[in-house]
Amino acid sequence: MKTLTSTEARKNFSAVISGLEDSPVIISKQDKEVAVMLSSARYKELKKLEDILYGKAAELAMQEGFVSNTEADNLLDSL
Repeated sequence: MKTLTSTEARKNFSAVISGLEDSPVIISKQDKEVAVMLSSARYKELKKLEDILYGKAAELAMQEGFVSNTEADNLLDSL
């Protein structure tokens, strides 16, 4: 994954966006990683995986008696 300073990203914004199909880009400021830019397609993939993970965590919580089915359903509906 490529790392750019915020100044480099700003100066080359169009090129950075064009390159996101190949790989995400880390943006740093004052030697600290502050953001990651990624393609919309990759973001959607990650959101789908996150939804699956939350669903599985809710199922496990119900199986182990930590929450009722109604509480888990309400939580998932709120997401």
